[in-house]
Amino acid sequence: MPTRLASTFSTPDSDDPLRPPFSTSRDDAQFGKQYANLYWLRLVVLRKRVLEQARRRWVDGGRLEGVKTPPQHVKRLLEVENGKLCYVVGTVYVDMPLKPNVLEDLARDHHITAPPPRKKYHSQSDEVMLEDESGRVRLVGKKVDEAEGTFVTGTIMAALGAETASGDFEVFEYCYAGLPHQPPLQPTTPEGEWVAIASGVEMGTANDVADVRAEMLAEWLLGESGEDEDRDEAAQVTRLILAGNSLSQPDLSATTDEPKKKRYGYDSSIYTAKPTETLDAFIAELAPSISVDLMSGEKDPTEPTMPQQPLHPALLPSAATYEGFTGRTNPYWCDVGGASFFGTSGQTIDDIFKYLDSDDRVGVAEQTLEWSHIAPTCPDTLWCYPFSDRDPFILHQTPHVYFVGNQPRFETRLVTVPAAGREQEKKVRIVLVPRFCESGEVVLVNTATLEVKVQQFALAGQ
Repeated sequence: MPTRLASTFSTPDSDDPLRPPFSTSRDDAQFGKQYANLYWLRLVVLRKRVLEQARRRWVDGGRLEGVKTPPQHVKRLLEVENGKLCYVVGTVYVDMPLKPNVLEDLARDHHITAPPPRKKYHSQSDEVMLEDESGRVRLVGKKVDEAEGTFVTGTIMAALGAETASGDFEVFEYCYAGLPHQPPLQPTTPEGEWVAIASGVEMGTANDVADVRAEMLAEWLLGESGEDEDRDEAAQVTRLILAGNSLSQPDLSATTDEPKKKRYGYDSSIYTAKPTETLDAFIAELAPSISVDLMSGEKDPTEPTMPQQPLHPALLPSAATYEGFTGRTNPYWCDVGGASFFGTSGQTIDDIFKYLDSDDRVGVAEQTLEWSHIAPTCPDTLWCYPFSDRDPFILHQTPHVYFVGNQPRFETRLVTVPAAGREQEKKVRIVLVPRFCESGEVVLVNTATLEVKVQQFALAGQ
């Protein structure tokens, strides 16, 4: 195999204010805290940026049609005057009758048949509201009706309008924080490096097809398969990112339906070490030749709360001995070849998707950039730590590559934001990474051009 391209790699410093770490400590895991601080911090931090967007659109951008004087900003929602044009900033709350509630959880605890989980929470009965420290108002009007099914609880938004006689707020226009500052793309080589991103590998399944595909991936990355052209292409890949769900779920189909005495600890009749042993061997085979980053996922054996912490190294004893292997948090920031990469294992987009009427997942990912927040539904319907000093899901910097793992199919979009004022043009490559165990697809991203291509590994007859 040709010599593998040398890589330039780094992760943000632990005290980087623009890319704060997603690691947590024992002090963070105090679940006696309330979540109100998280919402308050989100509003305080993003309010300034949302106000800048609002002023640029509705005040500095010229007079609005039919309006003689520019609208004024009202700092508190409950201080809005009836019939007077103004703009306000607050946290969106969508009242959704179909959203899960605590009564369903109690029903499960008491063995009452609970309704099956819904794919969508959106319905025609939803009501959109805006709230701040002073109170909450309902948003109405043609603009809100036209945008039905696009609002998400937890986003910070500015609304231009006026209070109606009934006490509601009629919205004429609205805006979000927009994409934050983006540093220039600085490729270390003209050709750039290629970063491979896979998700949903699910090693150690009862069906060996996924494991065979993973072995084909390993052989390709190591230059042990294909023609000379394939080996040259593999030598340009400097890093493999496994974006969550790398271990399969235990197969309980062989267990009996007879009631068993409750046991504490693991049950040897259903426990199997195959998933961890298979993944350990897979990474240990790759790590001497190529760097591997293993992110946690929804189905992996780690805390389900966001942000998820790395898998414990004791699960992968052989792989943990190599410098080329590192367990990563979910979400995850890194710099490769002069380009910044940021991504999640998919739970954030999957949860937001339930709030929306749209089926455009890559559009949902783009919206999170516009909101400057990747997980607004935390902690409403997506579990997270009760942070009291920060909201780690706020975007303070725009990445060059934004990837989302464990999606139904591969999709990509290059988002371009024209230069405005002191801000230069921004370009973001959004990549939805499919589940490898189902598709056999690995996404390759070039750090110099942000070009994307897909490498597929399929068995004969498939």
